[in-house]
Amino acid sequence: MGNTVRLVDDHLIYDGMLSSKEKATIDDILAALQRDIPEIEELLGKKYGQGVWYKYNLGLFLGELLEKYDISISDRRRFWDEIKDLATKEERKRNEGTKSVTRSFYQQCYILSQHDKEVVEKLTWRQWQDILDRVGNREDPRIFEWIKQTPDKIKEDDWREFEKALNLYLKDKDTSVFETKELFNIYNSIMLMCKKWRELFKKFTADHPKSAKIKTKSAWVKKYYVACFQKKKEQHSRVVTEEMCISVFAELMEY
Repeated sequence: MGNTVRLVDDHLIYDGMLSSKEKATIDDILAALQRDIPEIEELLGKKYGQGVWYKYNLGLFLGELLEKYDISISDRRRFWDEIKDLATKEERKRNEGTKSVTRSFYQQCYILSQHDKEVVEKLTWRQWQDILDRVGNREDPRIFEWIKQTPDKIKEDDWREFEKALNLYLKDKDTSVFETKELFNIYNSIMLMCKKWRELFKKFTADHPKSAKIKTKSAWVKKYYVACFQKKKEQHSRVVTEEMCISVFAELMEY
C-alpha cells in the first residue's frame, strides 16, 4: 500500500500512478479491512470493554494484518490512517497529528501487543498512552522490565507525575551507561519523589487552604522536581532520597 488512499465525497482517491493490478490489490485489501476491522472491534468491545485488553488484542490482530499484507515499516502510518479513515466504524476523536506515528491509535495498539501480558496488565490504557506518546521516556526499553517487576498496578496519579518527572530527568541523559539494577533504582527513586510530592502537597493544602500556591500547583510541582534533581546532584547521589524530597518541599513551600 505504497500509495495513499483517501475518501473524497464517498469515492476512493489514489495518490500516485497505479497499474490496474496494483489498484485491484489495494481495493481487495480495503474491502477486507472494511469487513474485518468493524467485526473484530465489536467482538473485542463486547469481551473486554474499552480497556487495555481490548487494545492489546486489537494490536495482535493488527500485527497479523501487517504480516498478511506485507506492510513495510515506512508504509505503516498510512496503513493505520487508512484503517481509521476507511475501515473502522468507531469514532477516534483524539488528535493524532500528521507526522507522529506513535500517536496513531492503531499504531499504539500494535506496539502494546508486542509486550508481555505481565507488563501490559500493570498500566491502564490511559497510562500506556502517556508512555507511548513520550518517545524519550521509553527510549531505553528496560523501563518495561521495570514496570513488569513492580509488585502492583501503578496508580493513575502516581504514573502521571512519574512521566512528567522522568521526562525532566532524561533531558541530555544517556541511560544506556547504567546497569539495569542501577537504572531500576533511579526509576524507583523518581516514583518515590512523585509520591512524596502528592503526599506533602495534600497536607500543605489542608494546612494552608488559602495559599496562592494551591492554584498554581503545576508550576510548583515542576520546581519541586527540578530542585530534587539539583539536590541529588549537589550531594553526588545516584538517586533522590526521601530526606531530599522532604527538605526540598519545605524549602520550596517555605514552612
